[in-house]
Amino acid sequence: MKTIAIVEDDPQQRAHYAQALREQGYRVQDFEDRERALHAFGRALPDLAILDIILGQEIGGGFEICRYLQERDPRLPVIFLTSRGNEIDKIYGLQLGAWDYQTKPVTFEYLLARIVSLFRIQDRKNRRAERGELRTLGKLELDTASMRVCWGGHALELTPTEFDLLNILVERANGASYDDLADATKQGVVENNTINTHIVHLRKKFKDVDPRFDCIRTKYGYGYHWVCR
Repeated sequence: MKTIAIVEDDPQQRAHYAQALREQGYRVQDFEDRERALHAFGRALPDLAILDIILGQEIGGGFEICRYLQERDPRLPVIFLTSRGNEIDKIYGLQLGAWDYQTKPVTFEYLLARIVSLFRIQDRKNRRAERGELRTLGKLELDTASMRVCWGGHALELTPTEFDLLNILVERANGASYDDLADATKQGVVENNTINTHIVHLRKKFKDVDPRFDCIRTKYGYGYHWVCR
């Protein structure tokens, strides 16, 4: 049974989502504020966290929880479910490592579809991980079993989305299109600008350990290309 944590300061919305998810067979933890959520997560992490951003007087409480969870386990998926729908917040949420960002109002049926899709993707990844695969290209070492990435012997801390994008770039010898990269995120409809933002942060993480890194090349009007050196 998967455990889903909901952090939402509106008691009516929190109760509605929690009850509906329990009826679908999930174990649900629900919290009204950051302090209670972090206290519980200090004991045990859920399989998925659904976070509002504004929690009472904390304008960015959900962002802080997401940052904490990603530090504890970068593979733990987070869905932001919030009334804050501006593009800056969406980009920031994805940069923190969130799997999805949904702007209220969202029907429960749609939210459930996203959750089911997420867990299905995770199950596939786990099956692949059981088989294990270590890929080496030049200075790059990419381990699909542990989602570990090293460049020149230096470990990189990638979000699950960044790992999936890197994996598809390495797989496509002739370059990965924006459609390929959007499919790799497993997030449904993804705008090119969102892909570009992920790639910017992926490049930065490589350049933090190797300032001369230039293996992710732009294919203008198409997508990106991994050039092995």
